[in-house]
Amino acid sequence: MMTLGIIGTGMIGGSIGIRARELGWRVLGFDANPEAALEARVRGAIEEVAMREEIDERADVIVIAAHIAGTIAEIERLRFTQPRKARLIIDISSVKAPVVEAARGLTNFVATHPMAGRERSGPSAAARDVFEGKTWLYIPTGDRELDWRAVEFIGAFGAIPVEADAIEHDRIVAVTSHLPQVLATLFAARLSRPEVQIDAFMGPTAKELLRLSRSSMEMWRDILNANRENIGVELRALAHDLQEAAAALESERLPVAF
Repeated sequence: MMTLGIIGTGMIGGSIGIRARELGWRVLGFDANPEAALEARVRGAIEEVAMREEIDERADVIVIAAHIAGTIAEIERLRFTQPRKARLIIDISSVKAPVVEAARGLTNFVATHPMAGRERSGPSAAARDVFEGKTWLYIPTGDRELDWRAVEFIGAFGAIPVEADAIEHDRIVAVTSHLPQVLATLFAARLSRPEVQIDAFMGPTAKELLRLSRSSMEMWRDILNANRENIGVELRALAHDLQEAAAALESERLPVAF
């Protein structure tokens, strides 16, 4: 029986645990918040609450399912402890270049990023089908056998493994993921004015932006700090496009995109 150790039992970690248990794996879980680990066990996402040291000792595969700062801290810890059994160690964080740099010297580590998530967080948001049919990016190590272990792991969760370069990954997700989150958060802030009740006036696009704005701000502050340069470039480019669109409308023309 394969033993999976999950460090971080929130939505992503918990979802990995639920699916792994369906596959017949033994699942150990640790969380810096002990209540989250206990909730994950009650909800069936993990079989056993464990300490980090137990995961290091017993797990065949280790998943670091923490925010970026926590992920890098765990990687630095594992570089010194070098888990005894683990043939594969992965992370799931949204920014890859700093993770790859931190992991130099950590045996059997592959940086990954499942392009799946929800606006809700914590073990209560975990579900077995979160990764089904979704892209799960991974950064090749150059060790074909190790990379194949990562690909097999990703496939076991119903996801589609896609190879990516760490620097290119961070540049692209700044546009496809991080920029939309900033827009959603700013849009929600504009709608928080108490003088008007606007729920009845919102269409699907506005509702989707509000849904995104409910994502964990603790997680997103970590992401914005880790990928600030790429996100800043995209925000300035979009701001330029918005200024041009406003100027076109004020001149009784349509914006170029229309």
